[in-house]
Amino acid sequence: MGPFWSFIQSYPEVFLAIICFFGLSIFRLIRQSQKSSLPLNWPIVRMLPFLVVNRYCIHDKVVDLLREAGCTFMVFGPWLLDMNFLITCDPATVNHCLNTHFDKYPKGREFAEMFDILGDGLLVADSESWEYQRRVATSIFGARAFRSFTMSTIARKVGNVLLPYLDHMANHGSEVELEDVFMRLSLDVSYFMVFAADLDCLSVSSPMPVFGRATKEAEEALLFRHIVPSRLWKLLRWLNVGTEKKLADAKMVINQFIYEEIAKRKAQGSNGSQADLLSMYMKVTLDPSMSEHQKTQFLRDTAVGLILAGKDLIAVTLTWFFYMMCKHPNVEAKILEELKGLKSSTWPGDFSVFECDALRSAIYLQATLLETLRLFPATPFEEKEAHVDDVLPNGTKVTKGTRVIFSLYAMGRINGIWGKDCMEFRPERWVSKSGRLRHEPSYKFLSFNSGPRSCIGKDLSLSNMKITAASIIHNFKVELVKDHAVMPQSSVILHTQNGMMVRLTRRMAA
Repeated sequence: MGPFWSFIQSYPEVFLAIICFFGLSIFRLIRQSQKSSLPLNWPIVRMLPFLVVNRYCIHDKVVDLLREAGCTFMVFGPWLLDMNFLITCDPATVNHCLNTHFDKYPKGREFAEMFDILGDGLLVADSESWEYQRRVATSIFGARAFRSFTMSTIARKVGNVLLPYLDHMANHGSEVELEDVFMRLSLDVSYFMVFAADLDCLSVSSPMPVFGRATKEAEEALLFRHIVPSRLWKLLRWLNVGTEKKLADAKMVINQFIYEEIAKRKAQGSNGSQADLLSMYMKVTLDPSMSEHQKTQFLRDTAVGLILAGKDLIAVTLTWFFYMMCKHPNVEAKILEELKGLKSSTWPGDFSVFECDALRSAIYLQATLLETLRLFPATPFEEKEAHVDDVLPNGTKVTKGTRVIFSLYAMGRINGIWGKDCMEFRPERWVSKSGRLRHEPSYKFLSFNSGPRSCIGKDLSLSNMKITAASIIHNFKVELVKDHAVMPQSSVILHTQNGMMVRLTRRMAA
């Protein structure tokens, strides 16, 4: 400190000039940030402050950023922390990466490590492993027996469990957290579809089962991995502390349940009449070079992926769907009118449940679900990794290893993609003049992915949501609790921040 202090005393004007320079530079950067939605590129920390300050409303901030940047922007993280990524909502770039140059943009090693709870399953696999698993999954999801089993499972859960539960809450005048209800229902349905076994999540008195709590804790840990430098969560994983300890404990619970279900099924032997996913996969002739342990691991990874992918995406979409119904009673009225002439089955308690086939003609109902997904995509972003150096359609150069993030949430809110009314909830945009459902290219409407990795369960998911939504609307009036704010959570799944509190009233006409 001696020489430095002597220098300051000898040349105070130089020291003052340096202080003024840095002070004015910081002031200029702050003034620029107030005029622009683009994050400032600070020394050393670079754009990390933008991510930290806006972590609770990141999806909406990304919309503003991409509007100003022209749909594509490179985000730079702190030096030496490997947090750089390119974010985009440009349909041409989506088509380039997910369709025409699919081989150049795999999920990547970092994605697979971040979602290591999925093992080597379909959702994280690349190359030959992905191609093999995709073929097997496509054959099973396309089987008539599995589709019939799935639709009957959904109808039974809605008629025997969901509607009686909602009726109980309505009769007692209780407030209902609707997202939690849908999360429990979806977990029940997903678990039964995979194992033909009941978890009984949706009970008036029972708490969330251990398996359900484990999946929730796992998702929270995965979110944490997305918002911190990879070196930090990998250190926590090595030390087995914090969110990584919770993830490890949750993984143990999930594995225990799934391995037990697999062991039960193996002990029972094959049964040609069973059409749940585990039975269907166990009937498939797997690679003969696989050991028994590898086959069991394959079944485990497949089951985990299907349960985690299925339960949340349907639950959050139904949540936002009913939020839109509460905000747009005119849309709800049109759906009720459309349901009037459709056949439904009657369940104990005089509840009406609509079957999948009867809802094929419910065009406006499906249009409303698609419009919900446009504004509130269940997975607000999709992620890839550049396998080679490349140039995007807009001229942006991408180097090998760059993470490319596609903001589905922003895509639905850009004028140049959906028009000047893009912020309006208008199901009519999905209905043609002839009254048929309007098709939009998948690289513009990315909720079910695009290209070779398009969601193979799209039709089943839509049928699930149509059956559930139609049955609730027909039997109950759903109203938001006064002054309860509903807003998106900054997470890998578009949950609500504070849930969705509603009151239910039984419809007399039902």
